[in-house]
Amino acid sequence: MSKHLHIISFDIPYPADYGGVIDVFYKLKAFHKAGILVHMHCFEYGREHSEELNKYCQHINYYKRSTGLKSNLSTIPYIVKSRLSKELESRLLTDSYPILCEGMHTCGIIESNKFTNRKIIYRAANIEHDYYTALYKAENSIIKRAYYFIEANKLKKWEHKLSNVDLILTLSINDERYYKNLFPKKDVINTFPFFNNDINIKPNFKTKDKYILFHAKLSVQENIDAALYIIKTIAPKIDARFIIAGLEPDASIISAANSVENIEIKANLSESNMQSLLNNAHINILTTKQSTGLKLKLINSLYQSKYIIANNEMLSGSGLDKLVEIANTSSEIISKSNELLEKSFTEIDYEKRMKMIPKEYNNKKRIEEVIKLIYNKHE
Repeated sequence: MSKHLHIISFDIPYPADYGGVIDVFYKLKAFHKAGILVHMHCFEYGREHSEELNKYCQHINYYKRSTGLKSNLSTIPYIVKSRLSKELESRLLTDSYPILCEGMHTCGIIESNKFTNRKIIYRAANIEHDYYTALYKAENSIIKRAYYFIEANKLKKWEHKLSNVDLILTLSINDERYYKNLFPKKDVINTFPFFNNDINIKPNFKTKDKYILFHAKLSVQENIDAALYIIKTIAPKIDARFIIAGLEPDASIISAANSVENIEIKANLSESNMQSLLNNAHINILTTKQSTGLKLKLINSLYQSKYIIANNEMLSGSGLDKLVEIANTSSEIISKSNELLEKSFTEIDYEKRMKMIPKEYNNKKRIEEVIKLIYNKHE
Protein backbone atom coordinates (compact mmCIF):
# COMPACT_ATOMS: atom_id res chain seq x y z
CA MET A 1 0.00 0.00 0.00
CA SER A 2 1.29 3.47 -0.90
CA LYS A 3 2.37 5.69 1.96
CA HIS A 4 1.31 9.34 1.88
CA LEU A 5 2.59 12.27 3.93
CA HIS A 6 1.62 15.92 4.31
CA ILE A 7 4.56 18.27 4.86
CA ILE A 8 3.88 21.82 6.05
CA SER A 9 6.88 24.04 5.34
CA PHE A 10 7.40 27.46 6.97
CA ASP A 11 8.83 28.76 3.67
CA ILE A 12 9.18 27.62 0.06
CA PRO A 13 12.12 25.19 0.39
CA TYR A 14 13.64 25.68 -3.04
CA PRO A 15 16.15 26.99 -3.88
CA ALA A 16 17.84 25.37 -0.88
CA ASP A 17 19.96 28.43 -0.20
CA TYR A 18 19.75 28.98 3.55
CA GLY A 19 19.91 26.79 6.64
CA GLY A 20 16.28 26.03 7.42
CA VAL A 21 15.11 25.22 3.91
CA ILE A 22 18.17 23.06 3.19
CA ASP A 23 16.91 20.53 5.73
CA VAL A 24 13.34 20.71 4.40
CA PHE A 25 14.33 20.29 0.75
CA TYR A 26 16.75 17.39 1.16
CA LYS A 27 14.41 15.62 3.57
CA LEU A 28 11.69 15.96 0.91
CA LYS A 29 14.02 14.40 -1.66
CA ALA A 30 14.86 11.59 0.75
CA PHE A 31 11.16 10.84 1.35
CA HIS A 32 10.53 10.85 -2.41
CA LYS A 33 13.47 8.52 -3.07
CA ALA A 34 12.13 6.16 -0.40
CA GLY A 35 8.77 5.99 -2.19
CA ILE A 36 6.71 8.24 0.08
CA LEU A 37 4.01 10.23 -1.74
CA VAL A 38 4.37 13.78 -0.43
CA HIS A 39 1.67 16.45 -0.36
CA MET A 40 3.53 19.71 0.21
CA HIS A 41 2.10 22.87 1.80
CA CYS A 42 4.30 25.98 1.70
CA PHE A 43 3.88 29.37 3.32
CA GLU A 44 5.18 32.10 1.05
CA TYR A 45 6.57 35.53 1.75
CA GLY A 46 8.99 36.74 -0.88
CA ARG A 47 10.20 33.55 -2.54
CA GLU A 48 8.85 32.42 -5.91
CA HIS A 49 6.79 29.27 -6.50
CA SER A 50 9.14 26.44 -7.45
CA GLU A 51 8.84 24.09 -10.41
CA GLU A 52 11.67 22.00 -8.94
CA LEU A 53 9.44 20.88 -6.06
CA ASN A 54 7.01 19.31 -8.52
CA LYS A 55 9.57 16.54 -9.13
CA TYR A 56 9.21 15.28 -5.58
CA CYS A 57 5.59 16.05 -4.61
CA GLN A 58 2.16 14.72 -5.50
CA HIS A 59 0.66 18.15 -4.90
CA ILE A 60 1.97 21.55 -3.83
CA ASN A 61 -0.19 24.23 -2.25
CA TYR A 62 0.94 27.73 -1.34
CA TYR A 63 -0.45 29.96 1.41
CA LYS A 64 0.03 33.63 2.21
CA ARG A 65 1.15 34.52 5.72
CA SER A 66 -1.11 36.75 7.84
CA THR A 67 1.60 39.26 8.68
CA GLY A 68 1.10 42.59 10.43
CA LEU A 69 0.02 44.07 13.73
CA LYS A 70 -3.00 41.79 14.26
CA SER A 71 -0.86 38.65 14.30
CA ASN A 72 1.70 40.36 16.55
CA LEU A 73 -0.90 41.28 19.17
CA SER A 74 -1.99 37.67 19.69
CA THR A 75 -0.88 35.58 22.67
CA ILE A 76 0.09 32.94 20.10
CA PRO A 77 3.70 33.37 18.91
CA TYR A 78 3.88 35.49 15.77
CA ILE A 79 5.73 32.80 13.80
CA VAL A 80 2.79 30.45 14.50
CA LYS A 81 -0.10 32.92 14.34
CA SER A 82 0.96 34.34 10.97
CA ARG A 83 0.80 30.83 9.49
CA LEU A 84 -2.64 29.79 10.69
CA SER A 85 -4.76 28.98 7.64
CA LYS A 86 -8.34 27.71 7.32
CA GLU A 87 -7.56 26.74 3.73
CA LEU A 88 -4.66 24.57 4.91
CA GLU A 89 -6.79 22.95 7.60
CA SER A 90 -9.51 22.12 5.09
CA ARG A 91 -7.05 20.42 2.75
CA LEU A 92 -5.46 18.42 5.57
CA LEU A 93 -8.89 17.17 6.68
CA THR A 94 -9.72 15.61 3.29
CA ASP A 95 -7.70 12.48 4.24
CA SER A 96 -6.05 10.81 7.24
CA TYR A 97 -2.41 10.92 6.17
CA PRO A 98 0.32 11.75 8.74
CA ILE A 99 1.37 15.41 8.94
CA LEU A 100 4.96 16.62 9.28
CA CYS A 101 5.22 20.17 10.69
CA GLU A 102 8.50 21.80 9.73
CA GLY A 103 9.43 24.01 12.67
CA MET A 104 7.19 25.34 15.43
CA HIS A 105 6.08 27.93 12.86
CA THR A 106 3.76 25.37 11.24
CA CYS A 107 2.38 23.72 14.39
CA GLY A 108 -0.76 25.84 14.73
CA ILE A 109 -2.93 22.85 13.81
CA ILE A 110 -2.08 21.05 17.06
CA GLU A 111 -4.38 23.43 18.96
CA SER A 112 -7.40 22.21 16.99
CA ASN A 113 -9.41 19.20 18.19
CA LYS A 114 -10.03 18.39 14.52
CA PHE A 115 -6.57 16.80 14.40
CA THR A 116 -6.74 14.85 17.66
CA ASN A 117 -6.66 11.49 15.89
CA ARG A 118 -4.01 12.40 13.31
CA LYS A 119 -0.38 11.35 13.48
CA ILE A 120 1.56 14.62 13.74
CA ILE A 121 5.33 14.85 13.56
CA TYR A 122 7.18 17.95 14.75
CA ARG A 123 10.53 18.76 13.15
CA ALA A 124 12.30 20.94 15.72
CA ALA A 125 14.51 23.45 13.91
CA ASN A 126 15.92 24.32 17.33
CA ILE A 127 14.66 25.23 20.79
CA GLU A 128 12.73 28.24 19.54
CA HIS A 129 12.57 30.35 22.70
CA ASP A 130 16.33 29.94 23.19
CA TYR A 131 16.90 30.96 19.58
CA TYR A 132 14.77 34.10 19.92
CA THR A 133 16.42 34.97 23.22
CA ALA A 134 19.77 34.78 21.42
CA LEU A 135 18.42 37.03 18.64
CA TYR A 136 17.23 39.49 21.29
CA LYS A 137 20.69 39.62 22.86
CA ALA A 138 22.41 40.10 19.49
CA GLU A 139 20.06 42.75 18.08
CA ASN A 140 20.87 46.48 18.15
CA SER A 141 17.50 47.87 17.04
CA ILE A 142 15.23 48.70 19.99
CA ILE A 143 12.10 47.73 18.04
CA LYS A 144 13.53 44.39 16.94
CA ARG A 145 14.85 43.69 20.44
CA ALA A 146 11.37 44.22 21.84
CA TYR A 147 9.89 41.88 19.23
CA TYR A 148 12.44 39.13 19.89
CA PHE A 149 12.02 39.44 23.67
CA ILE A 150 8.22 39.20 23.48
CA GLU A 151 8.33 36.39 20.93
CA ALA A 152 10.78 34.38 23.06
CA ASN A 153 8.39 34.58 26.01
CA LYS A 154 5.39 33.62 23.87
CA LEU A 155 7.30 30.64 22.45
CA LYS A 156 8.33 29.48 25.91
CA LYS A 157 4.69 29.53 27.12
CA TRP A 158 3.37 27.92 23.92
CA GLU A 159 5.92 25.12 23.87
CA HIS A 160 3.91 22.83 26.17
CA LYS A 161 1.35 22.41 23.37
CA LEU A 162 3.88 20.18 21.63
CA SER A 163 2.64 17.46 23.98
CA ASN A 164 -0.10 17.05 21.33
CA VAL A 165 2.32 15.75 18.69
CA ASP A 166 3.22 12.07 18.29
CA LEU A 167 6.85 12.27 17.29
CA ILE A 168 9.60 14.89 17.63
CA LEU A 169 12.58 14.94 15.25
CA THR A 170 15.54 17.03 16.40
CA LEU A 171 18.57 18.43 14.62
CA SER A 172 21.17 18.01 17.35
CA ILE A 173 22.09 15.84 20.31
CA ASN A 174 21.54 18.78 22.68
CA ASP A 175 18.00 19.41 21.36
CA GLU A 176 17.15 15.71 21.58
CA ARG A 177 18.19 15.71 25.23
CA TYR A 178 16.10 18.83 25.90
CA TYR A 179 12.88 17.49 24.36
CA LYS A 180 13.25 14.04 25.94
CA ASN A 181 13.49 15.73 29.32
CA LEU A 182 10.51 17.99 28.55
CA PHE A 183 8.30 15.23 27.11
CA PRO A 184 9.55 11.95 28.66
CA LYS A 185 6.56 9.97 27.32
CA LYS A 186 6.98 11.15 23.72
CA ASP A 187 8.98 9.55 20.92
CA VAL A 188 11.95 11.88 20.39
CA ILE A 189 14.70 11.04 17.93
CA ASN A 190 17.68 13.01 16.73
CA THR A 191 18.09 12.71 12.96
CA PHE A 192 20.62 15.51 12.47
CA PRO A 193 19.87 17.65 9.40
CA PHE A 194 19.23 16.40 5.90
CA PHE A 195 21.57 17.93 3.34
CA ASN A 196 23.07 17.60 -0.13
CA ASN A 197 25.40 14.60 0.07
CA ASP A 198 25.61 14.12 -3.68
CA ILE A 199 28.92 12.51 -4.63
CA ASN A 200 29.53 15.14 -7.32
CA ILE A 201 29.97 18.09 -4.94
CA LYS A 202 33.54 17.44 -3.82
CA PRO A 203 36.01 20.31 -3.38
CA ASN A 204 38.09 21.39 -6.36
CA PHE A 205 41.49 19.97 -5.45
CA LYS A 206 43.23 21.43 -8.51
CA THR A 207 42.56 25.14 -8.03
CA LYS A 208 45.45 27.30 -6.82
CA ASP A 209 43.18 30.17 -5.77
CA LYS A 210 43.53 30.21 -1.98
CA TYR A 211 40.69 32.48 -0.92
CA ILE A 212 38.91 32.37 2.43
CA LEU A 213 35.11 32.17 2.49
CA PHE A 214 32.41 33.18 4.93
CA HIS A 215 28.84 32.45 3.79
CA ALA A 216 25.48 32.98 5.46
CA LYS A 217 22.10 34.65 5.17
CA LEU A 218 23.51 38.15 5.60
CA SER A 219 20.32 39.88 6.72
CA VAL A 220 20.16 37.97 10.03
CA GLN A 221 21.77 39.80 12.94
CA GLU A 222 23.74 36.77 14.11
CA ASN A 223 25.34 36.49 10.66
CA ILE A 224 25.76 40.25 10.27
CA ASP A 225 27.77 40.30 13.49
CA ALA A 226 29.92 37.37 12.34
CA ALA A 227 30.59 38.99 8.95
CA LEU A 228 31.53 42.33 10.52
CA TYR A 229 33.81 40.51 12.96
CA ILE A 230 35.66 38.87 10.06
CA ILE A 231 35.80 42.09 8.02
CA LYS A 232 37.08 44.27 10.86
CA THR A 233 39.15 41.87 12.95
CA ILE A 234 40.29 38.91 10.84
CA ALA A 235 40.68 39.88 7.18
CA PRO A 236 43.00 42.91 7.70
CA LYS A 237 45.50 40.65 9.49
CA ILE A 238 45.73 37.97 6.78
CA ASP A 239 47.40 38.22 3.39
CA ALA A 240 44.70 36.42 1.41
CA ARG A 241 41.51 37.22 -0.48
CA PHE A 242 38.28 37.01 1.53
CA ILE A 243 34.83 36.44 0.07
CA ILE A 244 31.72 37.22 2.11
CA ALA A 245 28.77 35.56 0.34
CA GLY A 246 25.08 35.21 1.05
CA LEU A 247 21.53 36.41 0.72
CA GLU A 248 20.47 40.04 1.22
CA PRO A 249 23.68 41.48 2.73
CA ASP A 250 23.00 44.19 5.28
CA ALA A 251 24.18 47.70 4.40
CA SER A 252 26.60 47.65 7.34
CA ILE A 253 28.44 44.68 5.80
CA ILE A 254 28.81 46.36 2.42
CA SER A 255 29.95 49.61 4.04
CA ALA A 256 32.55 47.92 6.25
CA ALA A 257 33.90 45.81 3.36
CA ASN A 258 34.46 48.89 1.18
CA SER A 259 37.35 49.99 3.39
CA VAL A 260 39.15 46.62 3.40
CA GLU A 261 41.11 45.87 0.23
CA ASN A 262 41.11 42.07 0.41
CA ILE A 263 37.33 41.65 0.94
CA GLU A 264 34.79 40.93 -1.78
CA ILE A 265 31.03 40.74 -1.23
CA LYS A 266 28.99 38.33 -3.36
CA ALA A 267 25.24 38.74 -2.90
CA ASN A 268 22.24 36.55 -3.72
CA LEU A 269 24.08 33.92 -5.72
CA SER A 270 22.35 31.06 -7.51
CA GLU A 271 22.65 27.62 -5.92
CA SER A 272 25.20 26.53 -8.51
CA ASN A 273 27.35 29.64 -8.05
CA MET A 274 27.24 29.26 -4.27
CA GLN A 275 28.25 25.63 -4.62
CA SER A 276 31.16 26.66 -6.84
CA LEU A 277 32.34 29.12 -4.17
CA LEU A 278 32.24 26.37 -1.56
CA ASN A 279 34.04 23.88 -3.81
CA ASN A 280 36.87 26.28 -4.61
CA ALA A 281 37.44 27.94 -1.23
CA HIS A 282 40.71 27.01 0.43
CA ILE A 283 39.38 27.87 3.90
CA ASN A 284 35.78 28.15 5.03
CA ILE A 285 35.33 30.11 8.27
CA LEU A 286 32.24 29.14 10.26
CA THR A 287 31.79 31.21 13.38
CA THR A 288 28.75 32.14 15.45
CA LYS A 289 27.86 33.37 18.92
CA GLN A 290 24.80 31.13 19.13
CA SER A 291 24.94 27.45 20.01
CA THR A 292 21.21 26.99 19.30
CA GLY A 293 20.32 24.29 16.81
CA LEU A 294 22.77 22.71 14.38
CA LYS A 295 24.15 24.84 11.58
CA LEU A 296 23.34 23.29 8.20
CA LYS A 297 26.18 25.15 6.53
CA LEU A 298 28.63 23.18 8.70
CA ILE A 299 27.39 19.91 7.21
CA ASN A 300 27.35 21.26 3.66
CA SER A 301 30.87 22.60 4.07
CA LEU A 302 32.23 19.24 5.24
CA TYR A 303 31.14 17.71 1.94
CA GLN A 304 31.86 20.65 -0.36
CA SER A 305 34.81 22.60 1.05
CA LYS A 306 38.47 22.07 1.86
CA TYR A 307 39.74 23.35 5.21
CA ILE A 308 37.11 24.42 7.74
CA ILE A 309 37.72 26.64 10.73
CA ALA A 310 34.84 26.61 13.25
CA ASN A 311 34.26 27.76 16.81
CA ASN A 312 32.74 25.76 19.67
CA GLU A 313 29.29 27.35 19.30
CA MET A 314 29.12 26.31 15.65
CA LEU A 315 29.99 22.72 16.59
CA SER A 316 27.67 22.44 19.61
CA GLY A 317 25.72 19.19 19.62
CA SER A 318 27.09 18.05 16.25
CA GLY A 319 29.70 15.45 17.18
CA LEU A 320 31.87 16.84 14.37
CA ASP A 321 34.65 18.44 16.39
CA LYS A 322 37.40 16.18 15.00
CA LEU A 323 36.58 17.00 11.37
CA VAL A 324 37.41 20.72 11.52
CA GLU A 325 40.03 23.11 12.82
CA ILE A 326 38.71 24.67 16.04
CA ALA A 327 39.44 28.35 16.72
CA ASN A 328 37.51 30.49 19.19
CA THR A 329 39.35 33.81 19.32
CA SER A 330 40.47 36.23 16.62
CA SER A 331 44.14 35.42 17.28
CA GLU A 332 43.39 31.69 16.97
CA ILE A 333 41.47 32.18 13.70
CA ILE A 334 44.26 34.34 12.25
CA SER A 335 46.98 31.89 13.31
CA LYS A 336 45.07 28.87 12.03
CA SER A 337 44.27 30.59 8.70
CA ASN A 338 47.92 31.49 8.10
CA GLU A 339 48.92 27.93 8.90
CA LEU A 340 46.38 26.41 6.49
CA LEU A 341 47.23 28.83 3.68
CA GLU A 342 50.64 27.17 3.55
CA LYS A 343 49.12 23.73 3.08
CA SER A 344 47.39 21.91 0.24
CA PHE A 345 44.12 20.07 0.86
CA THR A 346 44.23 16.79 -1.08
CA GLU A 347 41.81 14.07 -2.08
CA ILE A 348 43.43 11.89 0.58
CA ASP A 349 42.56 14.52 3.21
CA TYR A 350 39.00 14.60 1.93
CA GLU A 351 38.58 10.81 1.96
CA LYS A 352 39.87 10.71 5.55
CA ARG A 353 37.22 13.29 6.49
CA MET A 354 34.47 11.31 4.77
CA LYS A 355 35.41 8.18 6.71
CA MET A 356 35.26 10.14 9.98
CA ILE A 357 31.78 11.56 9.44
CA PRO A 358 29.49 9.75 11.91
CA LYS A 359 27.18 7.19 10.32
CA GLU A 360 24.21 9.18 11.66
CA TYR A 361 24.88 11.80 8.95
CA ASN A 362 23.35 9.68 6.22
CA ASN A 363 20.14 10.78 4.47
CA LYS A 364 19.11 7.26 3.41
CA LYS A 365 19.66 5.69 6.82
CA ARG A 366 17.90 8.49 8.70
CA ILE A 367 14.86 8.67 6.41
CA GLU A 368 14.35 4.90 6.72
CA GLU A 369 14.31 5.27 10.50
CA VAL A 370 11.88 8.21 10.34
CA ILE A 371 9.54 6.32 7.98
CA LYS A 372 9.40 3.35 10.37
CA LEU A 373 8.49 5.64 13.27
CA ILE A 374 5.80 7.45 11.27
CA TYR A 375 4.07 4.43 9.79
CA ASN A 376 4.60 1.57 12.21
CA LYS A 377 1.41 2.44 14.10
CA HIS A 378 -0.37 4.25 11.31
CA GLU A 379 -0.94 1.67 8.62
